[in-house]
Amino acid sequence: MIIPIALFNFENGGLHDGRRNLHLLVDAFHDVDAPPAVIMLCEAKQWHENAHRPLHQAAELLSDRFGTPYVGVLGHDTRGPIPPAILYDPTVLALRCWHDPAEQHVFADKRNIAIFAIRDTGDHDTRAVFAAAVAHWDAHCGTRRRQQAALLDRYGTTDMPVIVGGDLNSTASGAHLPQRDWAAAGYRARARKARRHPDGTWAADTDAVDHLIGRWNPDTHRRVDGCGFHAIAEIARMANPHTPLLPTVNDGINAGGSLLIDWLLANTAMRPHVDPDSYRVHVPAQRPYPSDHRLVTAALSFDTPIGQAR
Repeated sequence: MIIPIALFNFENGGLHDGRRNLHLLVDAFHDVDAPPAVIMLCEAKQWHENAHRPLHQAAELLSDRFGTPYVGVLGHDTRGPIPPAILYDPTVLALRCWHDPAEQHVFADKRNIAIFAIRDTGDHDTRAVFAAAVAHWDAHCGTRRRQQAALLDRYGTTDMPVIVGGDLNSTASGAHLPQRDWAAAGYRARARKARRHPDGTWAADTDAVDHLIGRWNPDTHRRVDGCGFHAIAEIARMANPHTPLLPTVNDGINAGGSLLIDWLLANTAMRPHVDPDSYRVHVPAQRPYPSDHRLVTAALSFDTPIGQAR
C-alpha cells in the first residue's frame, strides 16, 4: 500500500492584503500526479474563522484537483492564529487520534500529531498504524526551536512508525545541504537563524534539527547521535547520489540564498517504509509564487500490517 505524502508551508494561509486566495494552494500542486493521502500544511492563518470555512474550502479545492474527498483538521499554535493543519484522504486512512486545539489539558508533546490506520492493510485490530506530526517551529529564536525539537524527540525510537513534516525554520549540519551566505544577510536574519563564531563569522544554527537527526560527520559522511529520526532528503540522497538536495524556500526570498528548512523526517520504525526514490522538492513553474516556500512530497510503503490497534 503506497501512501503519498506532501508538506507545504502555505504563506499566510493564502491571506494577503485582507483577501484570501486558496486557489494558490492548488497551484502549488501543479505537477503532482498521485493524490497525496496526507497533506501537512503550515500557516493555516485564521482558517478557524467562520466555522472553519477556509479549512473546508482548502479541502474542497484539493478534492476537486485530485478527485479525492479530503478532510481537514486544524492544529494548535501558542504564537497566534497561524496553526498547522492536516488534510487526509478518508478512503485510504482512518483518523484514530487528533487533539482538538481547544482542548486545554493536553500535553504539549501530543499536540499536532495524528494517528492514522491504513484501511486496506487489515481489519480494525490488525491494520497498519502510523503517526503524522506536523510542526512549524519558531522563526525568531534558535533556543525556542531546540525546545520544540525536544517535544518530538521521544518519538524517534517508538515502535509506531512516525513521519514528521514541517517548516522547522532551520537547516541541519553538513556541507552537502544548501548553504547561505550569512555575510549577505542582515543582522536580524543572522540573529534569528545563525550563530556567531568567536572570530566574528556566522554559521547556520543547526542545533534543533541536529537534535533529532544527529550531527553530520564530514569524515564518515554519516550523522552521529540524534534521537532516532532520519531526514527523507538524505535517505533519498544515500539511495541515489544524484538526487538534488534543493532549498525549500524559493529564490529571491532570503538574502544570501535559500536553505532546506522544510523537512520530512522518519523515525527508526518508519524508515523501512520510506520510498527513497519518491522524495521531491517542487520548484514553482512561474512567478508570482504560490508561496514563499516550495512543496515537498514523498511516499511511504506499507505492504503488511504492523503494530496493533491504538
